[in-house]
Amino acid sequence: MFEHIGRAVVLLIGGSLGYIITKLLYNIFLHPLRHYPGPIAWQATRLRWVIALQRGYMHRDLLALHDKYGPIVRVAPDELSYIESRAWKDVYITGGARPGHAAIERNGIWFRKQRADEPYSIMGENEDAHARFRRAFMGAFSDKAIKDQAPLIEIYVDMMIQRFASMASSGGGSTVVDIVSWLNFLTFDISGDLSFGESFGSTESGAPHPWVEIACNFGKGIALIASLNYFAPLQKLLKYIMPAKVREKMVYHRELSTQKVRQRVQLKKERPDFVQAVLKYNDEKAEKVTSDELELNMSILVFAGSETSSTAMASVLFGLLQTPKAMKRATEEIRSAFAREGDIDVASASKLEYLTAVINEGLRLGPPSAVTVPRIVPPTGEEICGRWVPGGTYVTVNQYPSFRSTTNFGNPNAFVPERFLPKETPTPGDDLAAFNPFLAGRHVCIGQRFAWSEMRLILARLLYAFDLSWGAAPRVKDWGEQQTFIFWQKDPLLVRLTKR
Repeated sequence: MFEHIGRAVVLLIGGSLGYIITKLLYNIFLHPLRHYPGPIAWQATRLRWVIALQRGYMHRDLLALHDKYGPIVRVAPDELSYIESRAWKDVYITGGARPGHAAIERNGIWFRKQRADEPYSIMGENEDAHARFRRAFMGAFSDKAIKDQAPLIEIYVDMMIQRFASMASSGGGSTVVDIVSWLNFLTFDISGDLSFGESFGSTESGAPHPWVEIACNFGKGIALIASLNYFAPLQKLLKYIMPAKVREKMVYHRELSTQKVRQRVQLKKERPDFVQAVLKYNDEKAEKVTSDELELNMSILVFAGSETSSTAMASVLFGLLQTPKAMKRATEEIRSAFAREGDIDVASASKLEYLTAVINEGLRLGPPSAVTVPRIVPPTGEEICGRWVPGGTYVTVNQYPSFRSTTNFGNPNAFVPERFLPKETPTPGDDLAAFNPFLAGRHVCIGQRFAWSEMRLILARLLYAFDLSWGAAPRVKDWGEQQTFIFWQKDPLLVRLTKR
């Protein structure tokens, strides 16, 4: 009996090893993507991709691969990474811009429903649900909405500037702050007020709300879930692999968001916020957004509308502090444009051309979403960048390697805002068509107008009121040296603020 069991075990192990070896050889030598360049370790199995993601340096690994293998790299048995500017159109643009081409849709790997009865989110793979949610929320991000929201944004920005001024006065004219933390406080308070009808109180208290701390580490959980979703047999292990504290924090995040959305709905008064846009949509349209859908999507939007903006501004300030010439020009533009600080508002800040270029350069060097969620080619296959790609292939334009590659930008690691000023001499080697920090096509960031209004105002007020310098040397010399798990794991940035 034991002899038979022993033989069965040997056959099972041998068969498993044989299957694995056969699969590896197939992926390297026979797979339809075998003609695309890439390192063998990445082509043979997705394991090397998962390791890069979990280490937090996927963005740097991808840049190194593109530097070595070119603008198209096979980064997994069934995935291609692109950095060419024309890939944005081929992968993300559908409809009239690409007649005769099928849409390359999202997939469920990154934002799969955790329960069968859970509604889809605006980040999910269901395209019909995504389109409906965009229609419902669009009213919160129109030009009129931004104009109506401006006074609220300005209140919170003024609160932060006044806090800094008070701290500087107590310190003999200057103070040192961790600008990363304060930008998180401010953007989450603004987003919280526009999402739930109340802020988290962090800008006023100078301390993080527990929800903000959880949200800022959310990327690690998403990266872990995505890694397991690529290996179907491992998906059921998620509840055992995910640390209990992480699960508890995710539940807390969801429950608090749900509670706050319900409180906001019960306010029964109109205010120019995100929830009001959906309530108005439900009143006017036959198709509705259910309460469960609203609660789930608000838990996403409150984060998406804050962490990304705070990251972008931290990257901008990092670049300015590392580049005194750019800091001087940005500061002079702002101070010469306004006679007094009170003249700076959302509308007037939008006219600052060099500041806009500075923000674009910060977005280029430190894109909030450094690694882009891939799309999946339809079963019929598709032509991308002049080459046929079989159906079922994951494809993506990853922002960090695209924005940092010499294929698209001259002197790509330098902070040069002038490259975004059309009236000035173009920087040799720049292909600005490769720069799409808010994505492209029908999945372009719904809140980019809001983000621009917020970033311009905050940076303009900060640079008008204070002279900025390093309070302590940063740990990294380049923003890209930090880890990213979908979102950046930002180091503290100690900045000295000196009152004018």
